[in-house]
Amino acid sequence: MTTAELILLCTLGALALAWFESMRARERALQAAREATTAADCQLLDAAVALASLRLVREEGGMLRLRRVYRFEFSDDGERRLAGTVTMSGGRVDRVDMAPHRERVPVWTVIEGGRDRGFPRL
Repeated sequence: MTTAELILLCTLGALALAWFESMRARERALQAAREATTAADCQLLDAAVALASLRLVREEGGMLRLRRVYRFEFSDDGERRLAGTVTMSGGRVDRVDMAPHRERVPVWTVIEGGRDRGFPRL
């Protein structure tokens, strides 16, 4: 194997590794968006996130990391499309931001005879 072939092989390997790491980060961002929209009682639209920005940042310890910002859309009422972002440093989710949305009214459940089950009467 010549030096040029070895360099080409190493370059292709590095590109494949970078691509796999990018796909893994995208899956983590999608999972974070799903969890955030579910917790807010909203619907994740298109079941997808899209890379909005990619840059190198220096963290507190002086390490350089890739900061990825993914965009997603969600709906709080089934009609409006609202925007959200997932910010990641390296492979870690730093934050999930969602546009202001409507809070759903909590549903209360009335249990029949709840006061007669050993609770003192007032």
